[in-house]
Amino acid sequence: MADRFPPGPTDYLFGWRLVRQIRKDVLGFYSDAARRYGDVVFMQLGPFRDYTFNHPDHVRDILVTHARHFHKMAWQRKVLSQWNGNSLLLSEGDEWLGQRRLLQPAFQPQQVKAYLPAMVDCTRRLLDRWEQTLRNHQRPMVDVVSAMTDLTVSIIARTMFHADVEAEARELAKAVAVLSHVAIHEMTHPLRLPSWLPTPFQRRKRWAMRVLDDAIRGFVRSRRESGRNEGDVLSALLTAVDEENDGSRMNDEQVRDQAVGLFLAGHDTTAAALAWLLFLLAKNPDVETRVVQEIDDVLRGRTPDAEDLDRLVYTERVIKETLRLYPPAVGVFARQAVKDVEIAGYPIAKGSIVRLLSWIIHRDPRWFSDPEKFDPDRFAPGRVEHIHPYAYFPFGAGPRACIGLHFAMMEIKLITAMLLQRLHFELAPEQNDVELSVEMSLRPKGGLRMTLVPRKATTQT
Repeated sequence: MADRFPPGPTDYLFGWRLVRQIRKDVLGFYSDAARRYGDVVFMQLGPFRDYTFNHPDHVRDILVTHARHFHKMAWQRKVLSQWNGNSLLLSEGDEWLGQRRLLQPAFQPQQVKAYLPAMVDCTRRLLDRWEQTLRNHQRPMVDVVSAMTDLTVSIIARTMFHADVEAEARELAKAVAVLSHVAIHEMTHPLRLPSWLPTPFQRRKRWAMRVLDDAIRGFVRSRRESGRNEGDVLSALLTAVDEENDGSRMNDEQVRDQAVGLFLAGHDTTAAALAWLLFLLAKNPDVETRVVQEIDDVLRGRTPDAEDLDRLVYTERVIKETLRLYPPAVGVFARQAVKDVEIAGYPIAKGSIVRLLSWIIHRDPRWFSDPEKFDPDRFAPGRVEHIHPYAYFPFGAGPRACIGLHFAMMEIKLITAMLLQRLHFELAPEQNDVELSVEMSLRPKGGLRMTLVPRKATTQT
């Protein structure tokens, strides 16, 4: 019979020493704990019993089998609700189910394909600007983290709100970055200071919340006044009817909350994934050569359409392997047990916190041979079938899996194809190795500097 509590680090200061270590290096701390203590790690953090589960079977048990027994951690929800409101990301129970039913039609695979022209147009604009820069500079250098963030902000604004925010993309991206920092800071501190305090931290937070709120409310108000159906996500939100419940529609405040949640989730992680993909291709030229060859063979110089994207099978493996090594969300949101339950033979009392970190499970040699190696063919037929079904979960799993999975995969594949059709990306010398920055998305610390090289110049050499 299992002990009442699994092994784990002890702290006689009520967990505050452990919390400081986690804040200092969250991935290093949990990776070391997994190596030292195994598949289940226990800590007492202040008043909370805290469990980290490191086995794919536990992912299934928590996110699928016993999903109804766990809600997202109350403190994290409280922090994020300051700007997210009561969105799909934060709601629970029947309320979440109703919201999911209302939003699901906007993210069905067939509907997602309708967003492709907007994605193409935004990406083409970026490429045209970069090619203008190439005419003026022989080897221009760009921060691809910033560039991909601006691009995905423009895309989510076009697909969600039928709005061209290219001029405002940088300010919106900056506001999101501020809120990402605020979220991690406040979720890892036991006390949250009032927002009205005149400190630099609170001023930045108020500014970022205002920028985001003004933009989203402006989109909602304008659409209500025009009454037009633009075929975008906002139109779907405004016209959605909960047929399975009371036939109700969302009011403007509910639409605002859902729009903020989708806007934030719909670009930040995608931008991080694209930056990591370009980093890994620059570090693995043999893989880049195969991707470029496939893109050339399939597209033959054309702008990709949905059918073309379906044929970019090796490119999709590269994306999946990127998400394995550098999952933008390093784990699912911490859950809190809402009733007593047993996981991995241990009794998990109501109120306990449970954690699942994709960063750790994705890099476990039991599930992925030579796990530090960038090997897209581990997702090829004949090999992918041997991956434990819950060892790979960059988009979560179970009923709370990311609603935008198809959207994100299509967007990443499209942007990758269009960028590599025309450009080769070389790492700046100082970027050969990068530090990790863990906020709401996993990003290269301080950005990622890369040199733009025209593809024709690459083939001539």
